[in-house]
Amino acid sequence: MPIAAAYIRVSTEDQTEYSPAAQLEEILAFARKNGFSIPSEFVFADEGISGRNAEKRPAFQSMILQARKKSNQIEAIFVHKFDRFARSRQDAVLYKALLKKDGIRVISVKEPVPQDDKFAVIYESMLEAMAEYYSLNLAEEVKKSMTRKAALGEYQARAPFGYRNAGKSLAIVPEQAEIVSYIFRQYAAGQSIFRICQSLNKMGCLTNRRNPFDTRAVSYLLHNPVYKGYAHWTPSGAAGRDFNNPETIITQGSWEPVVSAALWDAAAERLQKRAVPPHSRVEDAGRHWLSGMVKCSACGRSLVFSAAGKAQFTLQCGGYAHGNCTVSHSLSSRVLLPAVFSALDRAAGAPCRCALRKPPENNGESALLEQAIARAEARLQKAKEAFLDGIDTLEEYKKNKTALLETLQTLEQKKGTPPPPEASLSSLSLCAMLQMDSFSPAEKRAAFCSAVEKVVFYKAERRVSLILSAE
Repeated sequence: MPIAAAYIRVSTEDQTEYSPAAQLEEILAFARKNGFSIPSEFVFADEGISGRNAEKRPAFQSMILQARKKSNQIEAIFVHKFDRFARSRQDAVLYKALLKKDGIRVISVKEPVPQDDKFAVIYESMLEAMAEYYSLNLAEEVKKSMTRKAALGEYQARAPFGYRNAGKSLAIVPEQAEIVSYIFRQYAAGQSIFRICQSLNKMGCLTNRRNPFDTRAVSYLLHNPVYKGYAHWTPSGAAGRDFNNPETIITQGSWEPVVSAALWDAAAERLQKRAVPPHSRVEDAGRHWLSGMVKCSACGRSLVFSAAGKAQFTLQCGGYAHGNCTVSHSLSSRVLLPAVFSALDRAAGAPCRCALRKPPENNGESALLEQAIARAEARLQKAKEAFLDGIDTLEEYKKNKTALLETLQTLEQKKGTPPPPEASLSSLSLCAMLQMDSFSPAEKRAAFCSAVEKVVFYKAERRVSLILSAE
């Protein structure tokens, strides 16, 4: 008996009409009638997920990978209707083509396709276009509905800290409301957001997600007009931390405010005075070979760039900068770098060594070989991308990878630089390499990470400790 898979999808707007149980019941009945068997492990379901983006449907992606395995004997995938498979024509065409390559058909239980293959192409295309139109039209209607609700002051999101959802309104959570009121009073009285965070965390206060407060959480709370009784919603999508989006609709809500309008406005006035441009990473952040490698001994978080110049930089505990850590770990590169170099040599028992590839000789033949190697490496990368995108199976990728690596090895041997680095490496002190301008930050980082997992800075003792990478 031929084997098939069943795919079930239910979005929030059609939960009743297309319940998972109803879809599965009709699919199983159709399979039995047509002589197919559907094992339980080949039933895939995405519940409460839109069909507009296949990449965001985990069960769908799992089904595609499972169906394309050569060890499986899946001959068809049954869906209740074609719009369950995809509401995007692009996704429908792409994934049906991938499955067709392996001889797998996508069959709709409720929408039988004509036997004439030529007309079937037109018929399925029409159904896919109608599904996409429905999805786009539904999104537009939902947006209109939410805009009307926002204008009426209805709350349409998860309740913020200090409240709980109560139908179309909000209800106060007393113990959280006390914390919100404390934050507004302290800030309006002149206390900094950083100090407020420290005070909250010393008292053991936690956010809705059971995390300690940080400066971002407190800042967002202070900007939120919900606490003075106003609803806010942005039709163009999530506004994030853009508190001055001109499209945002702000209207009087129906719930009890946590703070008075006068207190909220006083805090808002102070926020406006201290407003600064959006934070951007300093120039050296993310590009220095030590970025993210130095950890705070008090909380374990990474030390991040707090200031950077052309020759020097300063690090500070990321947790302390956001009010989560109570111990400042400010550290200058003038102190850090010599300490790291010294610790490297001590850890090795002798100057720590690293391996560097010798540059190839520059001649005409070498240039041609370099071009051939570059082409082979590009093909290797494409093979990897084809596997990750689900175009090739794992077995196909392994086969392609093996052939391309053999080609690269042959080219490397012709060039006179065999692939195994150890055969053509010169030893160099790791400390010396890290101080040489001829190596890029990425090369230095790769060499450093091969020997060291992380660097821990102990503020009280003014020393660093290296945690070496496992052998």
